[in-house]
Amino acid sequence: MKKFFSLIAAVLFAGSMMADVVISGSAFAGQGTSSTGSPVSATVEGVTFECDKAYSDDAHSTLRCYKNGVITITAPEKITKLIFQFYQTYNGGLANEVVVDANEWTYTLASQARIEQVTVSFGDSPAPVVDTLNVAQAIEIASALADNASSKEYFIEGFAVNVADYYVESGTPKNQTFYIVEDAAAPDSVLQAFRATPQKEGKAYPVLAGDKVRLFGKLQKYVKNDKTQLEVVTPTVEFLSEVEGDRTIDIPVVERDTIDVAKALEIGEALDKGKATDIEYVIKGYSSVIKTAYDPGFKNESFWIVDEKGSKAASNADGAFLVYRGKPDTEKSVGIGALVYVTAKIQKYSDGVIESWSNCAVHVEEQGGEETVESINVTKALEIGNALADKAVSPEKYEITGYVSYIYSFFSKDFNNETVWISDNPENTTTENAFEIYRGKPNTAAEVGWGAKVKIVCQIKNYGGTIENDGTNLPFEVLEASPYVPDTLSIEEAVDIANALGEDAKTPKYHVIKGFIQDAPLPYNYKGSDNKWKNTTIKMSQFPNEQEGPLAVYKANILKADTAKLVQNSYAYVLGYLTKHGGAQVAEGSNVEFVEAPDMDTVHVNVAEALAIGTNLPVEGKSDRIYAVTGFVNSVDGEFAEGVETFYMADDAASEAMNFLVLDVAIEAEAPVGQKVEVVGRLQNADGETVTIENGKARLLWPEGIESIVLTEKAQKVVVDGVIYIVRDNKLFNLQGAQVR
Repeated sequence: MKKFFSLIAAVLFAGSMMADVVISGSAFAGQGTSSTGSPVSATVEGVTFECDKAYSDDAHSTLRCYKNGVITITAPEKITKLIFQFYQTYNGGLANEVVVDANEWTYTLASQARIEQVTVSFGDSPAPVVDTLNVAQAIEIASALADNASSKEYFIEGFAVNVADYYVESGTPKNQTFYIVEDAAAPDSVLQAFRATPQKEGKAYPVLAGDKVRLFGKLQKYVKNDKTQLEVVTPTVEFLSEVEGDRTIDIPVVERDTIDVAKALEIGEALDKGKATDIEYVIKGYSSVIKTAYDPGFKNESFWIVDEKGSKAASNADGAFLVYRGKPDTEKSVGIGALVYVTAKIQKYSDGVIESWSNCAVHVEEQGGEETVESINVTKALEIGNALADKAVSPEKYEITGYVSYIYSFFSKDFNNETVWISDNPENTTTENAFEIYRGKPNTAAEVGWGAKVKIVCQIKNYGGTIENDGTNLPFEVLEASPYVPDTLSIEEAVDIANALGEDAKTPKYHVIKGFIQDAPLPYNYKGSDNKWKNTTIKMSQFPNEQEGPLAVYKANILKADTAKLVQNSYAYVLGYLTKHGGAQVAEGSNVEFVEAPDMDTVHVNVAEALAIGTNLPVEGKSDRIYAVTGFVNSVDGEFAEGVETFYMADDAASEAMNFLVLDVAIEAEAPVGQKVEVVGRLQNADGETVTIENGKARLLWPEGIESIVLTEKAQKVVVDGVIYIVRDNKLFNLQGAQVR
């Protein structure tokens, strides 16, 4: 068992060696701010982890440390090694394993890091042991995952069956997919090794059916189109035993013509719109303009190439060919003026642009230089854009700096992009005098926020009068974090704000609205290549179990992984603008985050307890909980009529107190003075002394053993020796002491 040392113990036993200490992201729960980050810290077994710009992302049990945030780890003994585990690829420039030789270690992040856990080692502490699973254990773990979720990394041992050919792309071996089973003689194809990379001595080495292998990778439960596949994702392969067989890979020899840009454009012009050539060409050219900056995640970028080095052409009309999402073999931007060889099919895009096939191979023969652009403000960008014809694009790129004035589409966790408008005025809250960054990728990989100062490098496009960047998923940099922290509203508060607006008007800034989902059809299926869920319209309420929520959330963005949570009484935070469109709404494009629901069970109290709770609320404020208040009617203020009555209550029927008022309560029958009742509803502080429940529900309470029975043809009243009985369905009810009507 791991020994736990306190800081004092570590000092007393200076010669001791601490065991590994693991600090998980959940240790920081509830700390920090999500928009800009703030100082957080956690101490586990005497080891302290601090970050000055961070917050706890409880949804993923991670700690988000922002760009330029400083991480400090201190311990009572000398740290020798740090082993980090990150969420996806967000590592902030940190290595997974860091060698240390000090009691304190600091690091400044180059970008955002999402830390799942860090293992702090001392002395010669061994690295964490990776579990080895058999196939049955791996299937059990993968089956228990949420849809499209993945596990930590494991070693998985088994026999290969149903082996596909080693995949070859453009004459280069890529990967191989097969299944692994417990017994090669009795294959049960459940667990798939998806796009494995079997190698020996640094060269591709195919798996054959019957090979015993040890895979290393994450398990995943992949769900698409109602089909589920359990996978080990892109694992490495170690051969434990091999069957005899041919291990050669048939790589077809492809003869490709090497052509210049002019010839590529000639071939493209001869195509019908939307069509591509049947064969690939090698196109030689020099990069002239970077259209979409290099994306290190997808390892591609879009750029124009020309025959004449130094040309700044960026259109087919000027003799340039578009390399669309090319993959440079240097794994970085080709730069400006680079000599490249592009292996791709040539296609004529639907709008007449001649370009390469997506994700084509790019060999960089000579690396280009850095791109130089003119720095301008938003006013100048609008001037340039308004001078363009509709759908025309500026030949030059510009560096545009401004402040976020409006968010059209909040940050997408599916695509890591966001659509915002920027202005020269840091107080602007509209799209007027603003430039649209359409589906840009913020370097913070999180919501940018109103008022943030940002910078984007792009060509300018006039799209039907909207001045925006040309292209999508362009990276942009957040220079100054947003100063705005949105108010968190209840459904009731959100409805009041929305209903006070004019029809189709919006709030100038967005809010976070919390509540229960009551009506949630499955999201619309987005017909993209990845078939991801896009949005849906839901109804939300302040309390659970309401038939229809009073607030409509119109076309909210829902992650596909969260669709199973779209059920009645699931609890969510919605980030968006409030509007009124035939009723209270959250405008299109909001983001929905599912969180743990608060305890909303009805609280049972007497009148004195209800008064204490209610008078602690702000004047005219209502409780967030539903209360069932039991007491006696001590004064009737509004006579019973059509199932509604108004009265005062006290814990003593003889009390003359007039400070707990029940207004217009729905009740089964008249409640006279002295009647014991239970009233259910929300408490409201009327004036600091009087507490009310308005429009709640009430019922009459009878002494123990007494029931309220309405006389019908089947129910008869019987009096025996002065005792009142009711006979119904052959059952005898004693109503001694009860009032019978």
